[in-house]
Amino acid sequence: MFIDRYGVRSLVAVATKLITVATVFSALVLAKGPCDSPIYCQGDLLHTVQMAKLYSDDKTFVDKPTLKPPAQVLANFAQIGGANASREALIKFVDENFGQEGSELKPVELTELDATPAFLNNVTDPLLRAFGQTVNGYWSTLVREQDYSSLCEGCISSMLSLKYHFAVPGGRFREIYYWDTYFTLEGMLRSGLKDLTRSIIRDLLAFVDFHGFVPNGARVYYLNRSQPPMLALMVKIYYEHTGDAAFVAEALPLLEKEHAYWQANHLVNVTKPDDSGTVQLSRYIVDTDQPRPEAYTKDYELAHNATTDPAVQAAIYADMATGAESGWDYSTRWVKNPSAQVDRLLYGIRTRQVIPVELNAILCQVEQALANFVDIANCSSPSANYRELAQTRRNAMYSMFYDQPSGLFYDYILDERQRSNILSPAALWPYWSFGADESNTSHDGGARANAAFSPVGRILGKSPGGFPATLYNSGQQWDYPSVWPPLQYVLMQGALNTGHVDLATQLAQTFVQSVLCAWYKTGGSIPGILEKLPNTTDSGHMFEKFDSTQIGKEGGGGEYNVQAGFGWTNGVLIWTLDTFGKSLVAPSCPGTPLGADSAATSSATPASATTLVIPTSATSDSNSISSTPPFVSSSSLAPAMATSSSTP
Repeated sequence: MFIDRYGVRSLVAVATKLITVATVFSALVLAKGPCDSPIYCQGDLLHTVQMAKLYSDDKTFVDKPTLKPPAQVLANFAQIGGANASREALIKFVDENFGQEGSELKPVELTELDATPAFLNNVTDPLLRAFGQTVNGYWSTLVREQDYSSLCEGCISSMLSLKYHFAVPGGRFREIYYWDTYFTLEGMLRSGLKDLTRSIIRDLLAFVDFHGFVPNGARVYYLNRSQPPMLALMVKIYYEHTGDAAFVAEALPLLEKEHAYWQANHLVNVTKPDDSGTVQLSRYIVDTDQPRPEAYTKDYELAHNATTDPAVQAAIYADMATGAESGWDYSTRWVKNPSAQVDRLLYGIRTRQVIPVELNAILCQVEQALANFVDIANCSSPSANYRELAQTRRNAMYSMFYDQPSGLFYDYILDERQRSNILSPAALWPYWSFGADESNTSHDGGARANAAFSPVGRILGKSPGGFPATLYNSGQQWDYPSVWPPLQYVLMQGALNTGHVDLATQLAQTFVQSVLCAWYKTGGSIPGILEKLPNTTDSGHMFEKFDSTQIGKEGGGGEYNVQAGFGWTNGVLIWTLDTFGKSLVAPSCPGTPLGADSAATSSATPASATTLVIPTSATSDSNSISSTPPFVSSSSLAPAMATSSSTP
């Protein structure tokens, strides 16, 4: 029984046989899908099954392993009429030829898990300490190992093989994901799972060794895109917790290889505002002309509703895949008109034209980390090279992203040659990456950091559930009112890095309150400390995102229903409790015994455009892109600011 080390069972072997089929060969030649599988990545079978909408979530089908070898599956598809098969025939075909999604996985007993980890000693409040201990125990529900024993000889799965145990986010996300893992590990390390953390990082390093980069997730249909490149930062936090210099030395060559991939494939030359030359910055970019297999119908219908031009349709597919590579799928950050009608917003997707602040901030952190790793490993590569790269990138970020009056960093739009006007936590990401940069007096780092974080407190004061992803209520999940744990983490880190401890603590209190109240309202309880709410049947959900307008409300919007689990929520919560636990207090959960007298705030409405103060730029400076930098004024945003207009 053959299993590829870094692919699905026998997929490579059978592919050479499958391409002899004329129709398959034609599809492989003409299409630029994420892989060459005529089942999971492109071709008539994928198109026909997905467009039949047999499942509410397109990911369901492509996560199913086959019950027969691929050649037999394709032959059976042809026998029912192929692309002309009826819906009834397709239902029967899938039932007879595909197994249950997730059947290649099994849970893992975590013998390493510390039931009373040290971070609990940093949590003063008894309820929060008990909640932290409860969440600490959830890791066993999210750690998996692969088990292909149920697959037949020659059968395949869309999963990429992993050697070690790994953490899944939860819900529909049955595989490891790249940038999720960083935030998950922040919690796992504090739960004593150091060996597991090292093994997870080793599997991601193995992806770099085999593929040259870390895919979006461990599926063949993710092989044409990555995600925010935080692998070096995972090694950094692992080293900070363990002092394992030998592992740093082991990881360094592959971390350098990944950095080289991002340099070779994601750098773009950008002309300076004064036309005095160019700088190099990085962007997300995916080369494809096909719908994403895991969201096939959504991409296909979006492209065909937007235009009849095949070239424009292909561009939409590429920009949708690029948006997924960013991790922010999807947001008004990536569209031409953020005030377009909700159902037409993504007609104007242009992700490849956006130079994102946070990607470059992350790569600056990566380059700083690599320089330190070279020193730790005592290897021959000169660490000064990476420090120089980091400084060059930082200077370029100030040239293209930085708005001096507000102290904020805004995305740069290539085809418009100007900064974006979308305010999001990404605008503050550099303050986590390199602080206030007070060493560079031309940027007046300390004063500008104060200006940059000032609106965070004001917006947070109008957002009881947390700081939203953007201020546009577009219906997309990475916009208002969604509150994402990794973005709260970045804001807290940036605030701490610039001395805004009170604001960081306010962010922490708000985040912990949202997580605990949502969990409590969905049936969470702690024996002897917190009784289960009546009329609740579940046992408490850790959601992937929350709603900024209400305390303890799960987030919504986007392509799928909100998921519970949830890896990065658990990780950021544990990090937050460890970092701020001595200052945090038990939350008030409106409408429950934990907040009976605070019910008045349970349905707090988003601030109107006249009350929520958004940073504006009254004047330009030497770093401005145009004479009037295009920053959004408070009067141009609706309570959450502009849902959508009636025009696209």
